[in-house]
Amino acid sequence: MKIQTPAKINPLLYILGKREDGFHELYMQMVPVSLFDTLTLSNNGGQGLNFRMSGADFSEPPEDNLVVRAVRSFEQESGKAVDLDLFLEKQIPSGAGLGGGSGNAAGTLRALNHFYRETSRQEGLLPVERLHKIAAELGSDVSFFLEPSPCEISGRGEKIKPMLDYPKFFVIIIKPFLSISTKEAYQNCQPKGDSFFPKVCSIDDLKSHLKNQFETSLLAQYPVLAELKSLLLQNGAFGALVSGSGSAVFGAYYNKIQQKQAFKNLSCLHIGEIFSCETLVTHRYY
Repeated sequence: MKIQTPAKINPLLYILGKREDGFHELYMQMVPVSLFDTLTLSNNGGQGLNFRMSGADFSEPPEDNLVVRAVRSFEQESGKAVDLDLFLEKQIPSGAGLGGGSGNAAGTLRALNHFYRETSRQEGLLPVERLHKIAAELGSDVSFFLEPSPCEISGRGEKIKPMLDYPKFFVIIIKPFLSISTKEAYQNCQPKGDSFFPKVCSIDDLKSHLKNQFETSLLAQYPVLAELKSLLLQNGAFGALVSGSGSAVFGAYYNKIQQKQAFKNLSCLHIGEIFSCETLVTHRYY
């Protein structure tokens, strides 16, 4: 079984305050994009979990990887022993604010739930409510990736409301030669108690309201992010923004022709990893 797990961008991100549980109260718009990691699952004859990964060099032990943590949580919740070879091919860069690890964890849960279902007519072994319970325990963004589509996200990330009329657009993502830890980004941000959040139903709405509150501290701390935003705007983007807690910056384009020319121009500059993709209305894992 092979699935693809998408990245995400945040066209709107407000940090509203610190919660008693240590997390931050947020309001975000989260949108999946067609930049994917690939996860392959195959039976291994009862040899337990064998996890391998390519395309990324992590120093953490395998048991700390979100894919393995998702497997262990699924085993505990379902009572099933996972005897599979899992091979993760990374394309989404880490430390970028693109949700790669969270998407990998959610995709793993969805794949295991489908793989171990009892009949082909069942949606999955566990009901979706229990998958969301596991996802929330794994990380704030994981629940979104269980059913990726443009969504309003609030609370610490667990309150999810699909945005059915969200405009589609084309995207260039630049990941500079640096990574930013989410923990560090939150430590340096200054929450603001906003109560008005704009509704986005068109490209004009989006163009008027692109905002990421992390930029207040990140652009001062990492000047290269401001430079990348300027480069994207100079190359035809109608807006550019740091995604999530960074370090990736995305540019939004009206059409494929503009995006293709900008990608060609920017690829010559050797400013980091560059990806060309587009927003997704929805994404199916299988």
